[in-house]
Amino acid sequence: MPSVFSHLRSSFGRRILLLFALCIVVPGAVFGYLSLRQVEEKFHQETMRRMRLQSREIGMSIHGGFSSINTEVEFLAGILGDRTTPGFHRSPDWGWLFHDRPLLGATRFHDGSRAETLFGKPCPSPPQTDAARTHLASGGGLLYIQPNAGGSSRFFLAHAIRGKAPERELLVCEVNPDFLWERVRNAVPPVTEVAVLSPDGAPLFQTQPMPAGVLGRVELERRRGPAGNFEWGQGSGTLLVDLATIFLKPAFLSDDWIVVVSQPRSEAFAVAKRFTRVLFLSISLVVLIAGLFAHVQIRRSVAPLAVLKEGTRRISGGDFDSRVEIGSGDEFEDLARSFNTMADHLGKEFRIQAELIEKLAQNDLGTLTALARTVDTNSPWTAGHSERVTALAMDLGRELGLPPDEIDLLHRGGLLHDIGKVGVPPSILDKPGKLTQEEFAVVKKHPSKGAEILEPIPNLQKVIPIVLQHHERFDGKGYPNGLSGEDISLHARILALADVVDALVSDRPYRPGWSREKVLAHTRENAGQQFDPEVVEAFIRIEARRSGDATAETAFTGRLLETAIRA
Repeated sequence: MPSVFSHLRSSFGRRILLLFALCIVVPGAVFGYLSLRQVEEKFHQETMRRMRLQSREIGMSIHGGFSSINTEVEFLAGILGDRTTPGFHRSPDWGWLFHDRPLLGATRFHDGSRAETLFGKPCPSPPQTDAARTHLASGGGLLYIQPNAGGSSRFFLAHAIRGKAPERELLVCEVNPDFLWERVRNAVPPVTEVAVLSPDGAPLFQTQPMPAGVLGRVELERRRGPAGNFEWGQGSGTLLVDLATIFLKPAFLSDDWIVVVSQPRSEAFAVAKRFTRVLFLSISLVVLIAGLFAHVQIRRSVAPLAVLKEGTRRISGGDFDSRVEIGSGDEFEDLARSFNTMADHLGKEFRIQAELIEKLAQNDLGTLTALARTVDTNSPWTAGHSERVTALAMDLGRELGLPPDEIDLLHRGGLLHDIGKVGVPPSILDKPGKLTQEEFAVVKKHPSKGAEILEPIPNLQKVIPIVLQHHERFDGKGYPNGLSGEDISLHARILALADVVDALVSDRPYRPGWSREKVLAHTRENAGQQFDPEVVEAFIRIEARRSGDATAETAFTGRLLETAIRA
């Protein structure tokens, strides 16, 4: 039973498969790749845009928190400015008044030196700079940070007491950081980490500790501008990072803070990965369906070709009764009918040739010569070939001392040695270029075909070994049976050299004829390989005697024509 993919052994099937790949698979792969790249790029832009909005929203939330706290501090400073009754500022009700408010403590400074704690822990005095005093005097709040030994920081808001100069009366309150960070946590979306950095880059708040490399890169990006984004890391650990600046200077005379938002690339692109899988499966399904369709079509086309090829092989083997049956309902079926008609004609021609040979074999050598000329005229390039080869072979036989009956056998064998070429198409015989393997295989069958034609004729049985073996080589590399040395009949060895010599000196569609000197050199070089060394020596002796009559090439080719006419 043939394999499912047996049609791929056919060059035609492979060409169709290649065409399918070029028309379906390659465009599909390119389309899928470009689509994925566009989707990935678009998704990357959208993700970074969303992270930019998140970082700005968190920054605005922090700024809004400080604004809210500043309102509380301003409210307390207003109370202290209006209630001047002695002892009021030391009322134990201050803690109750600011219970659940975003302040952890409050301290009142008198004349820039004396401090009174209203509630909570004592607060440090604010920076004593001209800019700070001017800002406080204008009614603004002053934000400053005091680092703790444990790495955390305390935040303070200072405000001038209403109606008092900052250097005379000043209120400082400690901000509850949980109030700020709770607002940040509420603004953080899932699978997103946030860090808030002080003006010097120290972490003030982090949902998760960020890698030091990310913080270092943030410092570089910060120098380039107030906002930015980048990717950090490699592979599955890659982070998408966006940073935004919280502008605190106008309202609170504080250097700007930095909000850093990060998200794992794998999480951010989870949707894109799902889209990629769906797109890949869709394209694969389309390619699979198209591939199955192409597979069916290729098999429908290759199967009739295989049937025709097998029929051709049987015809070339002499089975002219072979027929092919194809019911595809298309041009292949028409071709099968034409093939069967051709087989009928070839069978009739073959039988006519066999009958003619059998009749001619009973006549004299003139009849065989006429038959040889009929075979040679199958191609204008081989006209007279069999007669010239016969003449040279007979000369070689005489030089080797063969008796007259064997010379006569050479005569008959020479005339009939190419009888098998009646089945070789002229398109192959007259082809100007190099033969393909398939064409050469057809040519190599002519010795066997000639023997098969002569086989039914009793009077020509001794000629059959000459016809069958005249293309064997002395070293065993010839055809059709790969015989070597003396396993090849002497008559076939003689005819082999005569056949090659005439072919070399004759013009052919694929090359001009060789000179006498070149042919002699070729026979010497191939003595013991292609040719029998004794036959080569006899040929050289003959040519040495002939070379004294005229120029080398004229004497050589002229003698061939002379012997052909004499024969």
